[in-house]
Amino acid sequence: MSLWLLFKDEMKGFYKSKVMLVLWFGMPIISFLFHYFQPDTEGIPVSSLVALLISSLGGILASVVLSTAIVNEKNRHVYELFLIRPVKRRNLLLAKFLAVYFCLFIATLISIITGLLIDWFTIGIPAETFLRETFESVSISLAAMAISSSIGILIGTLASSVALAAILSIYIGNQLSLILMLPTIFIEKLEPLIYAPPLGITITVGVLLATIMIFNRKQF
Repeated sequence: MSLWLLFKDEMKGFYKSKVMLVLWFGMPIISFLFHYFQPDTEGIPVSSLVALLISSLGGILASVVLSTAIVNEKNRHVYELFLIRPVKRRNLLLAKFLAVYFCLFIATLISIITGLLIDWFTIGIPAETFLRETFESVSISLAAMAISSSIGILIGTLASSVALAAILSIYIGNQLSLILMLPTIFIEKLEPLIYAPPLGITITVGVLLATIMIFNRKQF
C-alpha cells in the first residue's frame, strides 16, 4: 500500500473522531467567546491569542491521539496484519502524522479566520502590525504542533501502555513545543517567521527519523 492510500485511510478515522470534532468546531466557538469573556486584550488581536491557544491545546490533543492510537494498534496486533502485505513500515507512521497534522491545520485555519473576523468587526480592519503578529503566531503554532505530533508518534512507538502514552504525551509534547515560544520571550528582536518554521521542521524531521529507525527494528 502506498503512503497516499494509508493517508486516506487514516483521514477517514481521524476526521470523524470526537477529538477532531472538538478542534474543528470547538476552537472557532472558543475564538468567538474569547473576545467577550476577556474583552481587554491590551491591544493584542483576538486572532493572535487564538493562534497561541490552539497551538497549545491542539498540540497536546494531537500528541495524545497519535500516541494512544499507535499503542492500541500494537496491543491489538494490527501491524502484524499490515506487515504481511507489501507495506513500508515508515509509511504507517508517516500516514498517521500527516493525517493528524492536516486536521490540525484545518482547525487552526478555521480558528484564525474566526479571530480575524472578530477583529474586523470589533476593532476595524486589522493594522499591518496586527496582521503580522497573527501570521507570526500561526507560524509558531504550526511548528509547535508539528513537534508535538512527532513526539506523539515517538511515544506511541516506545510505550506499551495507553495510560503511560497519554501521560507522557501531555507532559513531554507540551514541554518540547515550548522551545519555539521561549526565544520570543527572552529575545525581543528575534523574528518568529525566520526561526520558528526552520526549527520546527528540523526537530520534527529529526524525531520522525529516530522513530522510524526504532519502529523498523521492532518485532510484531
